[in-house]
Amino acid sequence: MTGIIIGRFQVPYLHLGHIYLISTALRECEAVYILLGCQMKIDERNPFTLEQRRKMIHRIFPQVQIRALDDHPGDDKGWSDEVDDNCKFLHNPILYHSRDSFQSHYKGRIPTKEIPEIPGYSGTQLRKNEQEDSRNGVGFEEIRTTHQESQEKQRFPGEEL
Repeated sequence: MTGIIIGRFQVPYLHLGHIYLISTALRECEAVYILLGCQMKIDERNPFTLEQRRKMIHRIFPQVQIRALDDHPGDDKGWSDEVDDNCKFLHNPILYHSRDSFQSHYKGRIPTKEIPEIPGYSGTQLRKNEQEDSRNGVGFEEIRTTHQESQEKQRFPGEEL
């Protein structure tokens, strides 16, 4: 079985809910892919680039495969078709999701599995906190740059300097 997680992960770090979702899929599946939602512009709702988010996820989960998934605003069927196309060569795929996820928009053929949320952890709330910081004099561009710099400086056991 191949676990598929769909998300934007537009957060400065993976919170416990993200980690639990990805860890559950890794524990239950032979392989795990993340379809990382992509938007065309950087703004307050989408402050991090695809590469920044890929590096953030791979710092904790280097074994996860990551593919870009274009957004299709207002076109759930077209978006669902793209999800299915991304998964058509994978062995026995299953879409993992949690609270406030893609599930209500997905109209495709792949089965889904809901993982219970861990209360108190929300990517939406992390973004709201960043927006509040922005209103208090710290702009999202500064937050994004600081996040990128900290990711580049952070080292983990076994990583080369």
